[in-house]
Amino acid sequence: MASPPEVVFSSDVPNMHEWSRRTGIPLISADAIGVHYARARRWLQSIRGQLVEQYGWRDLVPLDDRMLFSIECLPPPSLPRSPNFRLQAPMHASRVQWEMVFHGAVFPYLRHTVPPIADLLYLLQCLLTGVFLLVKEEHVLGEGTYRTIRGLPPVEWINTHEAELIRIFGVPHYRALFRAAGDRRTSFKLEHVR
Repeated sequence: MASPPEVVFSSDVPNMHEWSRRTGIPLISADAIGVHYARARRWLQSIRGQLVEQYGWRDLVPLDDRMLFSIECLPPPSLPRSPNFRLQAPMHASRVQWEMVFHGAVFPYLRHTVPPIADLLYLLQCLLTGVFLLVKEEHVLGEGTYRTIRGLPPVEWINTHEAELIRIFGVPHYRALFRAAGDRRTSFKLEHVR
């Protein structure tokens, strides 16, 4: 029996090294990540704007001054008595702050129905390869559990957003992302647990 894919946050350094080797996208320094993230802020704010203007989210005053923005929306009707969905983006590319963001229900429930949520996830997968993973588990009687893990966005998404990704990362890094995302051997990983 297969479960729907989950968005998993993994700040495990050996895991990040493995995804770096797998994709051919080198791990970069915290300073370089900070530069890329600073270039991505305009896109992050655009995603916030789309969510507020087109999808009924509302701006909140961030409780933490380290946040670039903080927004919320009502949960889907299928989740009665659920608190409002909240989404925050940190001012800087801090793994600890992103980990707090990924403990909510926003990504599992909205990434298929709200395109800006998927855009945010995919942008984060490009910025911090191996940290934001899509994991699908399939339990096979007598065999164990198979985990299919995706570490990069679909190549179609990368192609569609080429200009913005080149602005953020530069041409060589963009080409590495495009090449790795287009190869299922590098963008996916299969694990088997008995």
